[in-house]
Amino acid sequence: GAQRMLELNEQWEQEINAFSGRHPSLDIGLPMLRLDLLAYGVLPGLARQFPGLQTHGIYTTQSTLIVDLINNRCALGIGIVTEQYAHTLNCEIVGEEEYVLVVPKGHPLEGKAQPREGCRYPHLEISQLKDTPFLLSRPDAYSARVARRFFSDHDFSPPVALYMQNTSTVLKAVAGGAGVALLPSQPLSAMGASEQLAYLSVDTFRPPMQIGVLYRRGYLLNRIEKAFIAELRDVYRRS
Repeated sequence: GAQRMLELNEQWEQEINAFSGRHPSLDIGLPMLRLDLLAYGVLPGLARQFPGLQTHGIYTTQSTLIVDLINNRCALGIGIVTEQYAHTLNCEIVGEEEYVLVVPKGHPLEGKAQPREGCRYPHLEISQLKDTPFLLSRPDAYSARVARRFFSDHDFSPPVALYMQNTSTVLKAVAGGAGVALLPSQPLSAMGASEQLAYLSVDTFRPPMQIGVLYRRGYLLNRIEKAFIAELRDVYRRS
């Protein structure tokens, strides 16, 4: 009960600050992979609505986001809405993503991919990936587990060019030409990466993942947080 009173008091102070002209703030937890999406696609529009907006980011992983939210390390979180999250937290769905092959723009594999019914992106046959160097995040990362499962399901072991600390650096290394990777299909235009990267479909049996803004049960969203959710939803809608 005391914890809930503190949370309500903090929210009330944010509302007073917003209406009194003092600097508004946004407290959010997210995986590093989504930092560019936030910085390029969401925060500029939010800053126009709330001049002087202060952001407090906690960089976490998909697997620990639920713990950070429940323990009040952050007010909101961005992540994949799993069944566990949906039963434990409030979830505002903002869009969908799927795991895709991310390649540098102009990569030979991009030229080999062909349109296919049911695929949002040009489709590439698995056989064309056999000798392609992959980039992987650390073994406990969600994307690394997906990649290993993908390799196992399709019975091939591609060369690994680099193992990197987090998925965000994997994305940047792909843009630099170090290799290819299996990653979620965040909106490239909103990340400022449409001239550097291309998405290819390599697996059609996996359903799209729902992406949402997550927060604790009983937490009351203030107007800045509602605007943030609306901006993020609009980014996915336009992608």
